[in-house]
Amino acid sequence: MRKTDKKYDNAIREALTEVCEQTMKQVDGFEWLTHEVNYQRFPQSVMIRLMFTDRQRIADFKNSHEYNVALMAIQSRLSAAGISLKNIANHVQLNTA
Repeated sequence: MRKTDKKYDNAIREALTEVCEQTMKQVDGFEWLTHEVNYQRFPQSVMIRLMFTDRQRIADFKNSHEYNVALMAIQSRLSAAGISLKNIANHVQLNTA
């Protein structure tokens, strides 16, 4: 990993930690989030996974106002870190733990 890649990875981790803490307080069934990046194709390859206890919690979340709040928070925090993603929904997956 190049120095620049490590810098971006730390920025992503810090931004997502804030979102994770906020989402844990607001969304029932949310457990954690993680990210994956291929720095050969950065930032298009950024993938963020929000992990839930079960599929019903995912369905409830996706149909709630909190889904858009979480997407906006992720995009906002990443943007503040200098990472611009055109359509954040394409970079977020919802999974069960």
